[in-house]
Amino acid sequence: MDTRKKVLIIGASACGAKAASRIARLKPEYEVVVLDRGNYISYAACGMPYYLSGKVRNFDDLLKTTYGRVRDAEYFKDLKGITVHTGVKAVSIDRASRTVQAEHTVTGETLSYPYDNLVLAAGAAPKDRGIPGAGLRGVYHLTKMEDAAAIAEAMKEHEKGSVVIIGGGFIGVEAAEAFGERRWDVTIIEKEGQLFPGMLDFEIAAMIQEHLYEHMVDTVLNAGDIAIEGEEGRAAAVRAGGKEYAADIVILAAGIGPNASLAADAGLAVGETGALSVDSRLRTNDPAIYAGGDIVENLHLVTGEQCYIPMGSTANKHGRVIADNICGIDSEFPGVQGTFVCKAFEYSVGSTGITEAGAKQRGLDAFAFAVAGFDKAHYYPDSQIMALKVVAENGTGRLLGLQAVGRGDVARRVDIAATALRLRASLNDLAHLDMAYAPPFSQALDVFVTAVNVSQNLASGMMRPVSGIATRELLDNDDNVLVLDVRMENEFRRAHIDSPKVINIPLDQLHARHGELPKDKKILCACLLGLRGFTAQRILDAQGFPEVYTVEGGMFLWPWKDEFA
Repeated sequence: MDTRKKVLIIGASACGAKAASRIARLKPEYEVVVLDRGNYISYAACGMPYYLSGKVRNFDDLLKTTYGRVRDAEYFKDLKGITVHTGVKAVSIDRASRTVQAEHTVTGETLSYPYDNLVLAAGAAPKDRGIPGAGLRGVYHLTKMEDAAAIAEAMKEHEKGSVVIIGGGFIGVEAAEAFGERRWDVTIIEKEGQLFPGMLDFEIAAMIQEHLYEHMVDTVLNAGDIAIEGEEGRAAAVRAGGKEYAADIVILAAGIGPNASLAADAGLAVGETGALSVDSRLRTNDPAIYAGGDIVENLHLVTGEQCYIPMGSTANKHGRVIADNICGIDSEFPGVQGTFVCKAFEYSVGSTGITEAGAKQRGLDAFAFAVAGFDKAHYYPDSQIMALKVVAENGTGRLLGLQAVGRGDVARRVDIAATALRLRASLNDLAHLDMAYAPPFSQALDVFVTAVNVSQNLASGMMRPVSGIATRELLDNDDNVLVLDVRMENEFRRAHIDSPKVINIPLDQLHARHGELPKDKKILCACLLGLRGFTAQRILDAQGFPEVYTVEGGMFLWPWKDEFA
């Protein structure tokens, strides 16, 4: 009689494959069996847009190890002693007898698998948004390898076609880049008023929207009722907000949700987010059953709330924690911070923690500010401008969140902030952070340290910031406002805010010409990045101007560049 401990895993993607592999290393005597309803296992789902764009040349590259072996069932059996059954769908869990009933997706054969420990790692699936026409041919999701393969085949039918992408989050933006790289006509349709809704603040998301526009990607925001129109059973256009957008291919990228119904039917606890509820060791309310990856909710380390933030990086961490606990190693998963980074053509955008809007929604006592600067020494040949937006707690200065956007190394600054958040650091703790410096990598004072210095200027009252959004509102509604643009004359002529309330006095002329400015107006000092604006504010402060402010992030972070004169 076989007395080996039996571990059954449902789902062979990030969490499931990681858990299986670590169990096999820790306890090679255990019997590990993995079920997956799909045909592809342990694949790099996050790489699929780059396969469609051509950056990843071969489909199989998304399935390979670092040394080129395809991770299929034979690989797991030969190298790890793990049995993987593909094309097998779990149907029900009998917790009393500790068995899982399943069926073969092709033959319909009924199967039964016993377990001592069960791991639920079935991931997520696209949400059904009830969009009319979603079942037409030519409409795809982009969450599985089968999706990527089907889209790649469809793209071959149209050398330079038109695609409409419904949803402006990760998948939508990455898909837009993929099709844009292939010179397709691309339109993103988003029901909310910005890209990355709930993930970024408006002005940061606007930077990505502008960059997409530079690459001929149309973005439709605040879209009304959305419907896919067809001809002879195939998608031909998408209708949104009373307008119609031609489409040879439609990508549904309007969010994903946990595959939790199997677990819920077995009486396992589902959290307030709709994902499975687990403890810090990733156990469900049945101590024999663990769950991880996109199927579970996590504790948010900043808000203290349960959240649903599906990430491949998190799923891999979950797999390790689950394996440790099954093998007798006490291991806990503390939670997440919502850290992410996304590429959109030459721009990158990332975030960790919470946004300013998220802080306001929760009634947190927080403040936010933005800075812009170079990612490398400004004289280094490929230096690029990037913007950071910082959210911190009033009083303590504890960092609550950071967003970053630009052509530079966004991920590096997000990772610094993610580390600081994990350690509950305050901005003061970070003021003298000893970061690696050389001109090809950063400025002598990295833009992240500059942001910390700005926070100290804010705390002392030396700097009085006003955001681009607030500046726009004041220009539209306050006749007592004047924007002083202190950039050089040629900079100003190239592009500036189109308003009679905007004047240009270059910074190096301000000492001599400050008398041209009225002292009875609220003056908002602007430049490209913010530093010259702040210097102008201090000059006017010294001259006795009563209400002077700095436009934070300057024109680089102005959200309405398409309206520049």
